[in-house]
Amino acid sequence: MTQRNLLQAFLLLTIGTCAGIGSAQEIKLELNKLEPQPETKACRAYLVFDTSGGPAIEALQLDLILFDQAGVIARRLAVDTAPLRAAKTTVKLFDIPDLDCTDIGRILINEVLECRDAEGPHSDCIERLTLSTRAETPLVK
Repeated sequence: MTQRNLLQAFLLLTIGTCAGIGSAQEIKLELNKLEPQPETKACRAYLVFDTSGGPAIEALQLDLILFDQAGVIARRLAVDTAPLRAAKTTVKLFDIPDLDCTDIGRILINEVLECRDAEGPHSDCIERLTLSTRAETPLVK
């Protein structure tokens, strides 16, 4: 391969790599609070999603594992959190039946079961999640 061909190959590789940088947008996810629901004997979880600068998300289904205070798995849930509008902060909530909020010691995002935007399905969404919490309960992946 000549020097010119090597240079062309390097430039094509560099352009291709740079073009892919913007495609994997960060999805910020905050566990904002856990709130007891005495009338239904459930714990309500409030999740705040921030898709600033990113596209709309048509499907985002999370596989959650809830651990008790001793670190033992208490529950497994699949939670559908979509749709999420583009460049917007959105609050999603769901109830966890028959579980006291004080019994939840940690929430693990075990997997992203489905993740899709207008371009189609994505397999890297678990890596794209940036987690935080305002609740006493840690949110981890």
